[in-house]
Amino acid sequence: MANDVPTRIRELVDQRVALEAKLQNKSPGDLSDYDHQYEIIQRRLASLFRDVRADQDRIAVMLELMRILENRLVYLQNFTVDPTSEHRLFAQLVTRFIDDIGQTKNSVLTSLEATYYRGVAALYAGDHGRARQAFGDACASEESDEANDIKYKSYVILGHLSHEDEDYAKAKELHDQSMRYTKSENVTAQALALKALNAYALQDHDEALHLFGEALQLFDPDRPFFNSYFFRNALLFCGAIHFDRRNYEEAASFYRRVVENVEPNSFDYFDALSHLGRIAYARDEFDAAAENFEKAIRTQRFSENEYLVDTWFWIARCHLKRNAPAEARTYLEKVAATDVRYEKKPQAVELLQRIA
Repeated sequence: MANDVPTRIRELVDQRVALEAKLQNKSPGDLSDYDHQYEIIQRRLASLFRDVRADQDRIAVMLELMRILENRLVYLQNFTVDPTSEHRLFAQLVTRFIDDIGQTKNSVLTSLEATYYRGVAALYAGDHGRARQAFGDACASEESDEANDIKYKSYVILGHLSHEDEDYAKAKELHDQSMRYTKSENVTAQALALKALNAYALQDHDEALHLFGEALQLFDPDRPFFNSYFFRNALLFCGAIHFDRRNYEEAASFYRRVVENVEPNSFDYFDALSHLGRIAYARDEFDAAAENFEKAIRTQRFSENEYLVDTWFWIARCHLKRNAPAEARTYLEKVAATDVRYEKKPQAVELLQRIA
């Protein structure tokens, strides 16, 4: 068993490196499979950690666990974490490991790396106070960070934490500071998109639109570090701003780009098609509107919710405008029968009575 440990560690390291390379250098589409693969590697490493005895092997396993926690945070969870019991357990292991190597003066981590990974562990533990302290210390550190990764990510995460606290001005400032440490156009685009989200939250829609536009000019799915989440968010927010301003042609162009760039079973696909339906309805293009709405609900497999019920009501209204009451009745009956709370349900019932 002991002789086999280094081989097993190398195999898991190779799997992690290959997965990370795909995430960094490709446009991977649906990320859920990547997250599942990371979970498998992570659990195998945790199981292996209980079996190893040699210090060198224990250090190798823990470093891999730390890298996986960070990779999932950065590439799959977009800098936010749900502190599940499993996440808290891994966070404890990482924190204890950093404490232990700090006491032995082991050089496997620099002081800056140790500080940063303490912040990552604190996030997974759900301790935002400790996370803020650690990431703040990382940002203030004068220690060399040649790749700028740690400083960039630390500012981004601090910005996220401020955004969650609804301190959007501070979040915007932190995301602006992160841009000093971006190392590629795709990473700069991500930073711009984050800054734009805070401008939007501050209701400065002109600046948000400008920043999202700059980000979209830089995003390139064929180059490393492309983040599909922030790319499609930029498209959706641009579409939403133009839609609210009734700039329907501009809004439609962004929503069409979403449809072209996201998975058909995603909520973003549903959302974009629904907005294309509303745009067509506003233009009195009721056939096109009904077609977009119906395509939206055909592509979804989620259970009944307010968004789906609202789309049924929009389809019914389209058919009424088309003077097709029989087709409208089908959807009005679905709205009337649903158990989902929906504020326009009384209107649907009234329309159903009129065409009965």
